[in-house]
Amino acid sequence: MTHPTSAPAGLRFSAILTTALASSAVTLLGTLLFTNERDLTFVLSPWETFANAFVLALPAVVIYFVVLAALGYVNVYRTWWTSALAGLLAVLVGGTLAYMLQILTNEIPLNAEAWNVIFGEFVGLNFPFAVIGIVAAALVCPPVYRSALGEAAPGVPARYVAGAAPQPSIVESGSAFVRIPSSAMLEDQDAEVREEANEQWEAMVAAFEEYGWGTQAIPELDNEARAAFVGDTALVLGEQVVLSKLKGDERRGELATVRQTLDDAGAVFDELDAPAIFDPADVVEGPGVLYVGVGAATNAAGLRGLRAAVRDRGYRVVAVPVAGKSALSDVLSVLPDGTKLVWRPAIEHPEVLGEQVSVPEPRGAAVIVLDEQTVAIPASAPETAKLLSTLGYKTEVLDISAFESAGGTLPRLSLRSRD
Repeated sequence: MTHPTSAPAGLRFSAILTTALASSAVTLLGTLLFTNERDLTFVLSPWETFANAFVLALPAVVIYFVVLAALGYVNVYRTWWTSALAGLLAVLVGGTLAYMLQILTNEIPLNAEAWNVIFGEFVGLNFPFAVIGIVAAALVCPPVYRSALGEAAPGVPARYVAGAAPQPSIVESGSAFVRIPSSAMLEDQDAEVREEANEQWEAMVAAFEEYGWGTQAIPELDNEARAAFVGDTALVLGEQVVLSKLKGDERRGELATVRQTLDDAGAVFDELDAPAIFDPADVVEGPGVLYVGVGAATNAAGLRGLRAAVRDRGYRVVAVPVAGKSALSDVLSVLPDGTKLVWRPAIEHPEVLGEQVSVPEPRGAAVIVLDEQTVAIPASAPETAKLLSTLGYKTEVLDISAFESAGGTLPRLSLRSRD
């Protein structure tokens, strides 16, 4: 799924109500269609029969609406199956409470026999309501919710529609730029793995949205296997963007769409001159400092060029020698309080970082900060998640196994600006 923007609270509230109302309307109409049979004795008119069916169905549907709307706040509308589960819960609560109201209104004791009748009606009079409520939630909620937020359909690059929220500006606090996984990355995988990768990507974007980030989709590049790793293409420091300058042309095709998207968002670009080689994935930002990994992709000329580019912004640039071919953002992260998480086997001289905390897993240092109290961490680093909890942070665990198997990490799946 592509998410063009994180919805402001008002827009999200409106989208949730609209979605729940649409599903409830379909449920009510479908229930009436299947239960409103004309009285065969002709004692009652068709309108009276309809009115009786409406009065019986309405309380259950109203409760269904309330439950479905409440569940919308935990992002159940994103997929058909979570919407179906929400619909199941809503029909169970709605059908049960509505029948209880009927029993109590008629002054009938709410005893064991009454409860048997209540639950028995889910395969009786309440059966059409139950089935239609679940099916309506599964089929109606995801497209209506996306439409209400101005989002594109799953697997389609984001497009802004009339009435949608504005595109996030790169100078706004909390902007994230992402690109959906390409067919080239997934072409050798079976259908289950491809679906898993898309669901993992959606969960990551949903986490950004939940914590107040504005998200923007960079146009898809179907033929570029590593296109989802947009963190390799640019360093974003507020409105200043330093584009990658890699050795060779293998990923140069990814830059044009990244540059255009960031340009539309208000970026000011810096490009380093030859013989500089610069990989943005080698950069980790801390308070007033940029740690830059050297020895893998970024060379000394790239380091000097970066120092010159960010000097006016007041950043210190600290070189960090790395072992092997590790990008520094894969093995180092800086938490909001300045604590540095380090996977020490990948750092040749960890002393240049000063005080630090060593993580117990290779992926444990590849995290992203969602807010001052919350850190997103890959599911492949459960011991590090426990460590973060002892340091006083909440953790948002994200399964990105499909991307890790393709050589990516959590920080490299997005471009983020907090300036």
